Amino acid sequence: MALGIVRSLQLTATLVVAVPVALVGVFNVLDGRLLLGGFFAALAVGLVVVSEYVYARLTDRTVGRLRRLRPW
Repeated sequence: MALGIVRSLQLTATLVVAVPVALVGVFNVLDGRLLLGGFFAALAVGLVVVSEYVYARLTDRTVGRLRRLRPW
């Protein structure tokens, strides 16, 4: 699946936020704080998953509405 420019920028922005959160989780796990580290790692994954889900839902709704507006 090819990503467009806008989609690539959105994914990049999401990863700019999610990667530092994931790194906090990794460093906490390495320091022995497993629960806190796991929380931050799950939070980072959740950020990306929610971003992808919201994008897919909005895209499907928009494309669906545009297809219904076509007169043919």
